[in-house]
Amino acid sequence: MGPKILVSGALIAGLIGLGGVGTGGASEMALPEVLTLERALDLALANHPSLRVASGTQAVNQAKVGQAQSGYYPQIQARSAYQRATANLGFAFGGLPTRRRVSHESFGIYFNSVTLDQIIYDFGKIKSQVDTARLNLQVARSEAETALQTVMANAQQAYFGLQQAQRLVTVSEEAIAQFQKHLDLATGRFTVGVAPKIDVTTAEVDLSNARLNVITATNNLLVARVMLNNAMGITTTHPYRVEDPVAFAPYDITLDEAVDRAMRHRPELVAQRALEQAAESTIKTAQSDFFPNITGTAGYTYNGADFPLVWNWNVLGALNVPIFNGFLTKQQVAEARANLLRTKANGDVLRQTVLLEVNQALLDLEGAKERLRVTAVTVTQARERLALVEGRYKAGLSNAVEVTDAEVTLVNAQVNDVVAASNYQAAKAQLERAMGITAPLKSPL
Repeated sequence: MGPKILVSGALIAGLIGLGGVGTGGASEMALPEVLTLERALDLALANHPSLRVASGTQAVNQAKVGQAQSGYYPQIQARSAYQRATANLGFAFGGLPTRRRVSHESFGIYFNSVTLDQIIYDFGKIKSQVDTARLNLQVARSEAETALQTVMANAQQAYFGLQQAQRLVTVSEEAIAQFQKHLDLATGRFTVGVAPKIDVTTAEVDLSNARLNVITATNNLLVARVMLNNAMGITTTHPYRVEDPVAFAPYDITLDEAVDRAMRHRPELVAQRALEQAAESTIKTAQSDFFPNITGTAGYTYNGADFPLVWNWNVLGALNVPIFNGFLTKQQVAEARANLLRTKANGDVLRQTVLLEVNQALLDLEGAKERLRVTAVTVTQARERLALVEGRYKAGLSNAVEVTDAEVTLVNAQVNDVVAASNYQAAKAQLERAMGITAPLKSPL
């Protein structure tokens, strides 16, 4: 089984919250000779760039909450200016001609002012904007958790892929030893004249094919290691290994239990609920423009052409009543309502998708479990068959073709067993991802 860890909401916030992850992927990182699954997940959480993207998105939405809240506070501005100008006239008043007076004389004016503007009441517009921003922040947090779960699931899949590739190299190397043993036996029997030359040639061909299989398996191992590095968000040329799989503990869960876990834990569904609430809040924001708002303004000026300047102050309270804006507000409300309907429809699609993923993942796990049971039996049977055939061949009761068939059958059985074991672990990880579980749980559930 994988590491017995649970990632809580607090830990998620610490890992992918503001400043919670590294600022760049690890390059040429030194790794242990044997990499555990727990260590691989830690590296993925610390280095994968998609988690930094999620962190940045959270920071953006956190700032938008502050922007929306700024409407609660007074807006204060100060201005200081100096203007120098001329006062030449070149037009008439009331249609009467006037004499043009042009002079190069100029004069200066000093302007100094402080103004304060405050929304007193706006029928809840600012509140609904703040609510929308907070809900969007909740969506960003849920999307960050989704990114975290995706990174962990991909890292687990890549880890199991490298684990499978390692075991297939071992199987291929064991096959070389087995075919070499067959070649030595055939050569010895040919030397004493109790076996034909074709037995030696057949064994040589089998050995060459086995060596080709090792080359392919070794290349697949290198590719699998690169894929795991990518899933962990690191760059390294260190030829590390991963742990061999241990005995698999039972992982039993019913469909109803799996669906219930998914509906409670999947961050996409949490984000969807927040999106629907945000869409409802947007309707309130749009509707508030139908109503008047009350504003207050206060100002202080200190102006004049010469010192000492002259001060003045003013206070203004205003009731701003919208009368007609070309049906703009009506259409904005209609847009917000249509967006809510679309968001809820997307929620229905998402719930159907989650249900499908859980069903499929559970079926895949059951199938992988059954294949693993069968392949284990097949390997045992193939070993027994090869031992019997080799005994018959030594006694002169069998031929090289039968031995080759038994050896190939054993190799295939071992390969199938390795693949089945890897697929079982991958299917278990996929089920946990479908249920929204961040890290492997203890089994049985």
